[in-house]
Amino acid sequence: CAVFFGALVASAFLVPDARADKLDDILKNGKLRCGVMLDVPPIGYRDKDNNPVGYDVEICKDIAKELGVQLELIETPSADRIPSVLTDRVDMSVTGATNSLERAKVVGFSIPYQVWDYSVAVKKDNKTITKYADLKGKTVGGVRGTTPEKYFLDDFKKWNDPKGKYIPCGSDAEQWLAVKQGKVDAIVHGTVAIGEFMKTPQGTDLKICCQTSFPQDWTGIMVKRNEQGLLNWLNLFIWHEYKNGRIDELY
Repeated sequence: CAVFFGALVASAFLVPDARADKLDDILKNGKLRCGVMLDVPPIGYRDKDNNPVGYDVEICKDIAKELGVQLELIETPSADRIPSVLTDRVDMSVTGATNSLERAKVVGFSIPYQVWDYSVAVKKDNKTITKYADLKGKTVGGVRGTTPEKYFLDDFKKWNDPKGKYIPCGSDAEQWLAVKQGKVDAIVHGTVAIGEFMKTPQGTDLKICCQTSFPQDWTGIMVKRNEQGLLNWLNLFIWHEYKNGRIDELY
């Protein structure tokens, strides 16, 4: 028995792994395909010269630099964040995605690399919504499939609000337009993202009326669920970003 067991152990070291890890593929190809959202300032947007910039863009640049590979940024709207990973359109998705247990049934998440709070945005001349509870009986918008949508719909269900209405939007740009044009009375979104949009010419007529009752949101980098080697590297990378002060610098 001992001889047989020893042979098995020896053969385990001699037989190579038939499946290459995504991390090996990235290093071999010399390129990282990094999915980012580019309609959500400050985590991702385009500058006046149409170049991708923002917090998540810088994280992608840092990852590519540490891996020693070329970076290819691939724009992925909110609804495409998970599909782009599952269909191998991107190697990883750095898109401010909440690392929820439900999503983790489908994709793998790194440890958190950023934190969000949520608020309610309305037009500056809106006098009827001054606190989160005032959304009862109003028409509220949000981006389809996002965490703030889930949180709001949970509350909307509890309110049993026959006069209220929720309108899902396909993108952040669509939800900004909806509240500006009066199609919705308010939107629920990340506080920092609302603040950044208010600095743009398109957002000057909006204001943050109040914070939501939503819990604080921690977001991670998404990869295919079985890519443990890449996840291990990303977790260590994020830890180093915290350790060397880069996370604070980007915030």
